[in-house]
This record gives sequence, structure tokens and C-alpha cells, in this order.
Amino acid sequence: MSRNHFDTAPEEHSQDQAGHGVSESPLRLRAFIVALLIIPLDNYWVIITEKVYRGPYPTIISLFANCVFILAILLLVNAGLRKIRQSLAFNSGELLLIYTMITVGASLAGHDMIPSVCQFLGHPWRFATPDNNWMNTWVPYLPKMLCVSDLTVLKSFYDGQSSLYINGHWKAWVRPVVLWSAFSVVLFYVMMCINTLVRKQWTDRERLTFPIVQLPVAMTDAKTNLWRNRLFWIGFAIAFSIDVVNGLAVYFPAIPAINLTITGHNLRLFMTTKPWDGIDWMPWSLYPFVIGLGYLLPADLSFSCWFFYLMWKVQMVVTRAMAWDAVPSFPFIRHQAFGGYVAIILMLTWSGKGYLKQVWLRIIGEESELDDSDEPMSYRSAAAGAAVGVLLLSLFMRWIGLSPLLCLIGFLIYFILATAIARMRAELGPPVHDLHFSGPDYMITTSGGLGNLSRGDLVGLTYFYWFNRAYRGHPMPVGIEGMKMAQVTRSSQRAFMKGIMLAALVGSLAAFWAFLHLAYKFGTAAKFYQGYGFAGEAFGRLDSWWKHPAVLEKPNWGANFAMIGGFLFCGFLGYMRTQVFGFPFHPIGYAISGSWSMNLVWLPILVAWLLKVITLKFGGLRLYKTAVPFFFGLTLGGMTIGCIWSLIGVIFNIPYFSFWGA
Repeated sequence: MSRNHFDTAPEEHSQDQAGHGVSESPLRLRAFIVALLIIPLDNYWVIITEKVYRGPYPTIISLFANCVFILAILLLVNAGLRKIRQSLAFNSGELLLIYTMITVGASLAGHDMIPSVCQFLGHPWRFATPDNNWMNTWVPYLPKMLCVSDLTVLKSFYDGQSSLYINGHWKAWVRPVVLWSAFSVVLFYVMMCINTLVRKQWTDRERLTFPIVQLPVAMTDAKTNLWRNRLFWIGFAIAFSIDVVNGLAVYFPAIPAINLTITGHNLRLFMTTKPWDGIDWMPWSLYPFVIGLGYLLPADLSFSCWFFYLMWKVQMVVTRAMAWDAVPSFPFIRHQAFGGYVAIILMLTWSGKGYLKQVWLRIIGEESELDDSDEPMSYRSAAAGAAVGVLLLSLFMRWIGLSPLLCLIGFLIYFILATAIARMRAELGPPVHDLHFSGPDYMITTSGGLGNLSRGDLVGLTYFYWFNRAYRGHPMPVGIEGMKMAQVTRSSQRAFMKGIMLAALVGSLAAFWAFLHLAYKFGTAAKFYQGYGFAGEAFGRLDSWWKHPAVLEKPNWGANFAMIGGFLFCGFLGYMRTQVFGFPFHPIGYAISGSWSMNLVWLPILVAWLLKVITLKFGGLRLYKTAVPFFFGLTLGGMTIGCIWSLIGVIFNIPYFSFWGA
């Protein structure tokens, strides 16, 4: 095969794209307008598929299928515009700006963000009963301005068969929606300030490859010749054809399905005796698009993901054999992983201390090696924005009842985790990173116990739950990936920043609208999937905290030692990587492998790792790069047909094949 742009290493590709002497891509107003028009429609699509039709779940994987599909449609439209008149067509920077803004909006509409807080707003009043006595215990402590307590309004919200726009229903939601939207935008703005402070270190000095953006960039960059690459279309056809068959099998049962999803696949069913039954749920799948994404991962990370996933299972089997499972949550996998995340951030801080010193000098106005004129904002503005943002967020939580110290500790933990996830995505591009039930609310209460927490602290930590339940479709990595795409296309970082923040505002409001609109139509307690379950988890936990037994008064030292152990082990892995050439274990693989979502993808990642190792062994780097378009095709083909089946089901209100999710 003749040499094409894929023969260039990812680092070289980024350097070529961002090199000096290349003219900047202009970003015209219409690109912003198109993105803002698409965001409400896309958020509606995300919420109706994830909450009403039970799949697919595009926002629980790193590369959102819905956004890639929309980008492909935009490219088709753009080809038509180019034939009419060249000036009508969008350039690559504008296309990636639209893609980034849509992805920001989708991240806020995803399973673990705005839909979660929507469930919080009326849950205590709807489900309070004389038996649970909520009205006389913790409900009086809840922030009334942030909630909806009118039972008439809530009845239709939970039962459905109504409309948001009749009987004054919408009026009851205006104030909490505006306040929580403001909270969400400030939260995201702090993330973008942190992204600004670390961007140059990650993109220019360390030259991280940002695997998640490689497919969108290749789709929009004419230099890659992706759309003319035969291997790309072979991969596309394979993945597309498999799910064409699966989709048709839904409507014509005589057609045998090709089941590569987790449905009906659980190794636990074959391990029924003690201690092997300790592995718990262990599904397997062979999602083609995950194999496509997995091929882009560094081999040591993909190896570490499936190796440490199996290691966790071994821990669970040993725990069962030794009867240690009598201790709740043992072997504290979530806490071990949390310690790993903290270790990763500290290692990154230490390795980048020279850069951070130069950033600090720029912030205080001293002479610095760094030039921040090409950043989304100056370093001083970013630092001030992050500080003011954290202060506003803390005041918001203080208003709810959380003590000032816990406000600061809570957001410190949150942004440490968010930054770790953004770094993981930038360096290695793992397909999943959910970190379920590992946020500040869990770690503070298990590490310190409930004995020193006030009633207001319990309520405040409960309201951390909605944006900390899981970190699957997290907005922070989306933001810095947008910065990377701006750099690749030589677009204005400041213009991208404006688009990203506009998308955060519109995306937040659109997500609230879409959820409420669908709630009154279908009923969150009727036809929704997890329409109120997340709130039930949070307030059920608050109720248990309120009535907690004496054992919860004290710190959980088992969990604390697990965090320390995870921290030390992750630090050890990081140290060994600097001392032993070719050390196969990656600390990030350890940290993310204990997550719930790894259950869905461990086998496709193993297959991708095996294919990559074989390719590199027998064909070297050149064959690896030559094969990349094939795996791009697997990813795009699976996502395209999956989104087509979803749209058919939503538009015609009929069952359809869900290509991804539990």
C-alpha cells in the first residue's frame, strides 16, 4: 500500500498539524450556530435512548457514538455544500468545533450528569411516607429553593401521560433548573481553567497522543485519505454488516442474530461452587467498535486493563475462600482504585513540577519561559477562574448545609479525580472509566466515619452524589480534547473556549428540558429506566446515615488501608516504569480496571491487545500504522449502524437493536 498520512506517528502527525508556518483555520459564526441548534436535538436523543428505550448508552464510553455519527452526517452535508460552492463548506476546524460542542452537550445530558440531578428535585416529597418518616427526619434540612415539592406537579412527572407545558407544570421547575444549571456551568468552567493550566504540558511538552480524538480528526482531515482507504471500508463493512443482521433479527426472528454483546454471556453461571462463585458478575463480549478503540491503546495499557481486571477477580475468589467476604465491601476494590487515582495525580504533579513552576511565575507576573498568548485564557485568568469557581461551588454547597472545610475537601477530591481522568484520556485513551461510587461523598464518610459529621454535612454530601455517582461520560476530558483538536487544525483556542462554554450552558438547559419533557410524557416511575433510581440510592443512603448504627461512627480502617495500599501499589508501578525498560504493567490500567464498565469491555480489549502485539511483532510499526484505518472502520461502522437502528426505533416508536450497553 502506498504511503499515506497514517504512516506518520501520532506524535508527528500532531506536530505537523500544529507546526509553525501553517495558516490558522477561521471559525465562522455559522459553525457556532449550527452546533447550538444541534445540541438540544442531540441531548433529546441521548436521554430518550438512555432513559426511555434502555439503550444504546453512548455516553458511558469515552468516544460518544452519537457525536461521531453526527460528525459523519455533517461530512456528507459538507460534501454537498462544497459541490455547490467551495465557500459554503465548513473547514476542518469548524467541523471539529461543532463536534466538540455537541460532545460537551452530550456529556452533560449523559447518564451520570444532568439526568441524575433531575431525579433529585422531587424524590423526597414523592416517596416520603408515614412508615419511613422522612418528613420528620431529614426532609426539613433539604434546600427548598433547589427542589420541587408540589405533589400535584410531581405526580405527572413520575406517572407520565401528561405534558410539561400544561397546568403550570413548567413554572415549578424554572428556579431549580436555573440554579442547578448555573452550578453545572461553573463546575465545567473550573474544569476548563484546569485544562488551560495543563494543556501546554500535555500537548506540546509531553506530546500526548489523545487517542480518543484520532478518529474525529482523521474523518475531517483530507490528508489522511481515510475515506479512500480500502482497509477502512473493509473494517467498516464488517462491523456494519454484523449489526445489520442483529437489527433485522429484532424484526424477523427467523434471522439468527450474531450476539457479540454481553447479553446472555456470563462466566459466573459456570462457576457455581465455592470459592469460584466469588467472581460475581463476569460477562464477556466482542464489541467490534471496542476492539477498534482498543487497538489504538498503548499495548502496556491494554494488557494492564485485562490483566488487572482478572487480578480483581482473583482477589474476590480468595476473599470468598478465606471467608473475608463477611466484612462488607471487602476487598475494597473501589478504595484501592481511588488510591491509585490519587497516586497518578501526585506522580504527574511531581514529573511536571518544572512546568508548573513556570505557570506559577506567569500567574504572579514574574519572568517565565511560557507564553500563554495562544491559550484559551491567560494563566492568571485560569488560576483566578478556578479559585473563584471553587469558591462559588463551595458557597453553593454551604448553602445546602455542608461545612466549609468539607466543601473544600469535597471539591478538591472531585477535581483530582476529574484531572486524573482527563490525563488518562489524553495519554492513553481508555474506552471506559466509570469509577462508580468513589466520589467525595463515599470517601469522606468511609474514611472519617459519620461521628464528626453534622446533619447539614450529611445532606450536603448527599448532593455530591448526582455528579459523583460515576464518571463515565465526564465533561473534563471532552474539554481538553477539544483544545487538542483546535491545536491540530490551527484554530483559535479562545474561539474554541467560547464555543465550549456556550455548549455547556445550552447543553445544561437542553438536558433539563429534554429530561422533563420526556418525564411528563412517559413517567420517570413508569416507562423510564433508572428514572428515579439514582435519587433513590442517594436518599436511601442519607436515610441510613441519619439512622446509622454505632459502627458507622468511626472511620472504616479497612477501606482506609485499601486506599493506602492502592496508592502505594500504583506508585510502585509508576516507579518501576522509570527503572525497567519494557515494564508491562501500567498504573493507569490498575486504576481503571476495577471499574464496573470494565466488565463490558475486558475481552474486546484483550483481543485488541493480542492483535496489536501480533501486528507489531511480525510487521513492525509500519504495519501497525497501515492497519489503523481498518480499526477506525470497525469503530465507525459499528457506531453508525447502531445509531441508525436507534433513530429508527425512536422515530417510529418501535423496538430496536441496541448495539452497546448493559
